[in-house]
Amino acid sequence: MASRSPLLRALTATLSATTLLAAPLAAQSLGASTQPPLSALPLDRIAAVVGTRVILISDVEASAVAQQVRVPEDSAQRYELLRGLLGQLVDMEVLVQRAEQDTALKIDEAELVGMADEQLATARRNFQSDREFRAALVEAGFGTPEEFKRRQLEQIRRDRLYREYIAALKRDGKFTTVNVSERDVNAELERQMDNLPERPATVGFQQILIPTVPGEASRARARKTIDSLFRRLADKPNDFEEVAKQVSQDGAAAEGGDLGWNRRGVMVPEFDRVMFMLNPGVVSPPVETRFGWHLIRVDRVQPAEVKARHILIRAEIDSVDQALAARRADSVRAMWERGVSFDSLRAEYHDNRSGEDAIVPEVSRADLPEPYAEAIGDLPAGSLIGPFEIQDQASGARKFVVLKLTRAQPAGKMTVDEARQSLRRSMQEAYSIRRLIDNLRKQTYVSVRI
Repeated sequence: MASRSPLLRALTATLSATTLLAAPLAAQSLGASTQPPLSALPLDRIAAVVGTRVILISDVEASAVAQQVRVPEDSAQRYELLRGLLGQLVDMEVLVQRAEQDTALKIDEAELVGMADEQLATARRNFQSDREFRAALVEAGFGTPEEFKRRQLEQIRRDRLYREYIAALKRDGKFTTVNVSERDVNAELERQMDNLPERPATVGFQQILIPTVPGEASRARARKTIDSLFRRLADKPNDFEEVAKQVSQDGAAAEGGDLGWNRRGVMVPEFDRVMFMLNPGVVSPPVETRFGWHLIRVDRVQPAEVKARHILIRAEIDSVDQALAARRADSVRAMWERGVSFDSLRAEYHDNRSGEDAIVPEVSRADLPEPYAEAIGDLPAGSLIGPFEIQDQASGARKFVVLKLTRAQPAGKMTVDEARQSLRRSMQEAYSIRRLIDNLRKQTYVSVRI
């Protein structure tokens, strides 16, 4: 690939615009490539093994194409670039594998397929004919349009898992925040001083999240079902896997409720506490969490972690429960309008189970979830908004939001102080994710082969 054709440049531009996976952990881009592919290096085709999965040299090449990274001529520099790109892929693979073990994460596969279809259509629009498009795909190493879509779908899925996993850790209070020194912030600010970014339009708000919770009758029915299963399995714990396949109401049911290996603090506290008290082969009494009622069986134990299964029975939410939640949300707004303090409303009504913040000091409008963006619109600071609906990530039911805007800042050039605060937040996020990855790598088999 001595030089890139206009067709290939068009395709890689589309890839750059639509690729999501590399963004959180990407190294600095070095511009468009005009050099031979990385596969020209005399290396094993397996670049690394992470857990039970392999990363190939072709995966590293695809990452370079997607990021439009320039491959240096110098062999030592090319090797360092290869190692850097591979390090990103290993980091992401470690995170994704842990996210896949989190049975609470719900990924809408149909939505992801739709996004992959749209990316394929966007890429195709850069070419005048299917023949040109297919030729560019072959030149970029993607083969057929179907192969291109398959890779994009997997990339979108992995990015969604990564983002949902980090969000879940934050909701559950399990995301360790790393402090950033003023010296590091000032050094980065000095480096970027001549090119301060544009400040995005931002908002800040206080919010009360009112969940839809199952009524007592529904909880009692779920408890009756889990009690019946407990009596059945107490004397026959070896039937646990088959029963989980038949009745469990979460994503691990197909695997017999298998949750894999888990360290302390990974699961919600009520579940975690019981799981680490059990002896192998013993079925726990019913355990209630915000997800429903569980039975737990530990299969194996090793220092600091256990391998367990569970059966989940959810308390069903009906239209009466949803109507009650909507009326509570209307009441919260009415009380807020009458002057009841935010702190009082938060203490009595805010859904603390989800871990979602009641106070959001500042967030870019571009990062707002769609229901928030639609409800907030162009309203000024001080506006009381809602109730409007969002989805409860734990139950899948509706949740209602009432919020007051405390900030509504238009886009513009950042001041030095704003740039410093923005850098501190982004560096803190990056350092925190780095620590998380380092800890997960200690728990995951990783073998780098180059």
